[in-house]
Amino acid sequence: MKLMWHNYKYYPYERQLALREAKSILGSSNIIQTEHGLELSDTEPEYARRLVYFSQIHHQQLTIDTIQAKLERAASAGRKRQATRYSVHGLHEYKGKFNPQVAKSILNIFGVRNGDTVLDPFCGSGTTLVECAQLGVKGTGFDINPFAVFIANAKLQALSTPINELKKSLKKLETSFSRTRQWIGHILYDERGTYLSGWFDPNILGIIETVRARIESTTGEHGPIFLAIASNLLRDYSLQDPNDLRIRRRKTPLPETPFVEAFSAAAHGFLERVAEAQGILGLELPRGEAVLRDVAATLATTPVAQFDAALTSPPYAMALPYIDTQRLSLVWLNLVPSGSILGLEADLIGSREIRGRTRRDLVSRLTGNIDQIPDEQLALCRKMQSHLGPNDGFRRQAVPTLLYRYFGAMQRSFSAVRRLMKPNAPYALIVGHNHTVLGGVRFDFDTPRHLADLAVHVGWKIEELIELQTYQRYGYHMDNAVSAETLILLRNQ
Repeated sequence: MKLMWHNYKYYPYERQLALREAKSILGSSNIIQTEHGLELSDTEPEYARRLVYFSQIHHQQLTIDTIQAKLERAASAGRKRQATRYSVHGLHEYKGKFNPQVAKSILNIFGVRNGDTVLDPFCGSGTTLVECAQLGVKGTGFDINPFAVFIANAKLQALSTPINELKKSLKKLETSFSRTRQWIGHILYDERGTYLSGWFDPNILGIIETVRARIESTTGEHGPIFLAIASNLLRDYSLQDPNDLRIRRRKTPLPETPFVEAFSAAAHGFLERVAEAQGILGLELPRGEAVLRDVAATLATTPVAQFDAALTSPPYAMALPYIDTQRLSLVWLNLVPSGSILGLEADLIGSREIRGRTRRDLVSRLTGNIDQIPDEQLALCRKMQSHLGPNDGFRRQAVPTLLYRYFGAMQRSFSAVRRLMKPNAPYALIVGHNHTVLGGVRFDFDTPRHLADLAVHVGWKIEELIELQTYQRYGYHMDNAVSAETLILLRNQ
């Protein structure tokens, strides 16, 4: 049997993962790498269709497309590059989400099968959960960001809802739009409305509020899907700079395409991808779920030893202003009052936000090692603290204590996840490296290695650390972008 590569360029780690998933899924010990793919002997193609990094299977006189090739082809529009927004993955932009192909390949390497259960303790917008569903596996995700949970569940809902039902809802919605004569107004100047009015032209705010009202009144249980589509357009039509991760005023003109027209085009495009995915995968998929919950708070409320595997891309230490990029959607969707945004940001693991007494408390925790992190991680935080100088501003002054908080929170999460896993269950994390400058001294710290040490400290076994090459991202923030990532593979002892 021959497994053929896709017709786009691969990173070295993708070839490595391809070989691993082929060995895991197909169980062949005799694998020959060729220019065009892999050759295997004594292997049946039954499971090969679920492989990620291969486009076709040549077996005897048959040529069979992999499921992944079909999904990517439907979303690639003929471009010879890896498509990452196939199926429902393109529902909403979400900074920091990881590559769906990597997620699926890791699930294959773990050998998960129908009926297995997978945990993502930091599920974000649901990449792992979607890939679990597409493999016939039930995924459960935890996150304390209500926007992430909203988007993840909307994706899962879209994947499992018959496309004809979604198209009927969209048709009703567009009929409602066509009958709307008054688009200006519908703005209630309470806390929510006042906040939004500061970031939208009054006419645009009236339109998006009307769109929201029409979605809620016409689409019924499908509302979250269409609200997510509208939410994905908010930043482009706001007074914020759409290219900046922080909240800054835009200097570029607003889009010329009317919001309602842009929404309809986006909705039709998304439903086309859903239809294509359902045609490939069918509808008999397990319905996963994202839950608004802090994984470290699950110890007393969640049954132990219930998951067969875990996979996540956890928040990086001080790498992304997650909530800042989502403020408009959080408020517009009524998920968080505008006055609670800073508090939510500060509660996120890896957050760069620190306020008032919290900073003094963190200094005390670091000084006394209240979180009982291992000596090496403690020494790093204290060394960074000792290098702070008078020219380090407020944010740099907070870095050592924020890193200590991050290590403590991740250590607690490792304990919680381990309790939830079955014996010998695997756990994979994709983690970025970090650097900072304090007192004129550059600190490059290997976050993946530090997290692996924290995991061992609470009982996990390290199986392997694999380097993953990354793209440079986020134009305005190139200097702070994560330039290297590592796949941490753990095993529950």
